[in-house]
Amino acid sequence: MRHLLPLLFVFSLCSCPAILRDAQKVSFDFPLEAVKASLAAHKTAAITSRRFKQRDLRPLINNLPDAFTVDTAGRSVQDRPLWRVAWGAGPTEVLLWSQMHGNEPTATAALFDLFSWLEGNGDGLDTIRQTLHEELHLTFLPMLNPDGAEVYQRRNALGIDLNRDALRLSSPEARLLKGERDRLDADWGFNLHDQSTYYSAGFPAEKGCVASILAPAYDWEKSINGQREDAMQMIALMNDVWQDEVPGQIGRYNDDFEPRAFGDNLQKWGTRTILIESGGYAGDPEKQEIRRLNLLGLIAGLYGIATNGQEAYSLDDYWAIPENQSNGMHDLKLVGGTVVRPDGEFVMDIGFRKSERSLPPDYRTFSSRAYVSDVGDLHTFGAFETIDAEGLRIVPGKTLAGELDSLSLLNLSPDELYQQGITAVVADKLLLDHPLKDRLRVLPAGNTASETVAPGQSVDLLLYRGDRLVGRVFQGQYLEVE
Repeated sequence: MRHLLPLLFVFSLCSCPAILRDAQKVSFDFPLEAVKASLAAHKTAAITSRRFKQRDLRPLINNLPDAFTVDTAGRSVQDRPLWRVAWGAGPTEVLLWSQMHGNEPTATAALFDLFSWLEGNGDGLDTIRQTLHEELHLTFLPMLNPDGAEVYQRRNALGIDLNRDALRLSSPEARLLKGERDRLDADWGFNLHDQSTYYSAGFPAEKGCVASILAPAYDWEKSINGQREDAMQMIALMNDVWQDEVPGQIGRYNDDFEPRAFGDNLQKWGTRTILIESGGYAGDPEKQEIRRLNLLGLIAGLYGIATNGQEAYSLDDYWAIPENQSNGMHDLKLVGGTVVRPDGEFVMDIGFRKSERSLPPDYRTFSSRAYVSDVGDLHTFGAFETIDAEGLRIVPGKTLAGELDSLSLLNLSPDELYQQGITAVVADKLLLDHPLKDRLRVLPAGNTASETVAPGQSVDLLLYRGDRLVGRVFQGQYLEVE
């Protein structure tokens, strides 16, 4: 269903300087710079990290303005409420759902920021909000999998991946989503997820994939009907907006048909469906910048729906978005160094990544382990940080012999140990928050640090130019040595 703006509004849009299209940016009438300037004021202060729970959101839900209709549309497996939030009085039905995977929270935070933005005022964008309100009826299902979010896991409390339950509908959460789509006969759907931070936008990899977007296929042949074409054009619109912020860092997700998935089936059922997968961004481990970019993209997409903005874009614009690569990035890459091994010296690149493990009982905290993700010729892989190590000798750090008590540990000089090739020590009593933990690997009794530069190994490295120590890699982070 498409709805053109009344001519009166088109005239007002063209005559109001506050909402004129920014000249160089996008191919449809959208006040990009003004919207970008407005976002910071609407960042929900109560959400500052990824591992929030549904109970953290309850005060935000309870305090939504009267313009929103809020109710409990269902219950999760563990009897948590499944909230439904509605806004707008328009004829075009848009369904947005987030966090159907419990450990994919970025878009949930962005939706609460969007709630604030929709009811903002006085920033020159009130006409935009009025258009959205008059043209669209938005229905949100924020945090569709609260049981998974409680323990920061992908699946629900039954162990089911909700995104593979679109046909059987074994889970109450899946039944709610299907029921809402059918109740609304939704014209548009936004399927909001997170993906691994190690996706790249295209191959060979140069930059990380901040977000991947997709108009899912609805059959094995990957046919394109009118609804899927609309979704493709809308994705091209959103990509155009994002390119202003993160050029070359938006990818197109693989469109192989998955007959059990919600996105594929919504497209099949006639809802123009847009998948957004939040990825990785340098220096943004909690995905707060990607959260802001989600908000920007959603505002642009919704305004595009309200104004038929997607008609300014072609399928060629969609296919021009590079397909993402699932294994294209490293956190750190050392390029061209000479690794010193017992069996000789070898020139190779070294990549590092990190893995996280959620920690009970509250699953708000996590441990992080840096490990060698690959070695060899890695020139086709990208990295959030790349170090030119050509001409440098790379030597694995060693462990200081013997066990040290707490007082001896406090008296250590890490810089002196580095000069001796030592990056790890053994403590007779392990302290979880030792003051030297950011400079030395403190190991429990009976352990030694790995000295093997090979995939899967957690190894610290010392980098030498000649005999002079110039840098080190500790816990997967590179630091210069003065």
